[in-house]
Amino acid sequence: MIVANEAFDCANETKAKFDDIYDAPDPRAYYATLDALDYQIPTNAKPVFRKIMSAMGHERVAKIVDVGCSYGINAAMLRYDLTFEEIAQRYRREASHTLSVAETIIEDARVYGGLSKESDSSFVGLDVARQAAGYADAVGLVDEVVTEDLEEPGMSDNSVSTLEDVDLIISTGAIGYVSEETLGKIAAAAKRPPWIAAFVLRQFPIDAIAERLAEFGLVTEKLPGATFAQRRFRDDAERNGAIEAVRTAGCNPQGLESDGYFHAEFFLARPAGEIAAPIVDMKLI
Repeated sequence: MIVANEAFDCANETKAKFDDIYDAPDPRAYYATLDALDYQIPTNAKPVFRKIMSAMGHERVAKIVDVGCSYGINAAMLRYDLTFEEIAQRYRREASHTLSVAETIIEDARVYGGLSKESDSSFVGLDVARQAAGYADAVGLVDEVVTEDLEEPGMSDNSVSTLEDVDLIISTGAIGYVSEETLGKIAAAAKRPPWIAAFVLRQFPIDAIAERLAEFGLVTEKLPGATFAQRRFRDDAERNGAIEAVRTAGCNPQGLESDGYFHAEFFLARPAGEIAAPIVDMKLI
């Protein structure tokens, strides 16, 4: 993954690198690795995203962009009402280990195609991991993909066209690898200001993101008094690095990172004119 800026780079220094599983042609290694680390953030985020969608009004949420979509996990959970555990369980079966990449994609497309939809929203998967996003597209978890690196200067007409009618932007782990550059470009492409719902590890500052989004009339709020477990640390080095990064960010790791898990906070950015109630009153948890 590409780290967004210097502040994020420092916080990422001791974070385990999983580049080999983030951009493979199918997600078997991804699920096996993260399942073993008790990966929880998509499951913890799902009810919050659903409440945000309800607060917006379902007719208002026609297109959702998942920033850092990877293999389409958030789309799978929101579109088909699945859990991470249910998806990961499929890849624990011995039979899944013997399939080729092509067979895995065909089988996954068949399984997802046979499920009833819980959401009629369309999904755009945005990720520089071309193979992972391509898989999500191939099996029908997302309807469109954007694999352009929006941290770099410029933005293609194709990306602008894909993102111009976005209603809701979601993310469960991309902030820290993408910055205000990516979110600002999506907001600039949108014909009307979108809502942005993001879970951000506590070691990553979002001040610059909030400032950039304010240029588009978006007000960013943090859900107070709540954190969401992401995953267990891979080893002591990652744990110690995360605790130091959290302290550097001005947060107390006691009872959270000190207990062995990354923790994220939830941020919601909305157009000022659409804030019917402060985030603290939205009963998101």
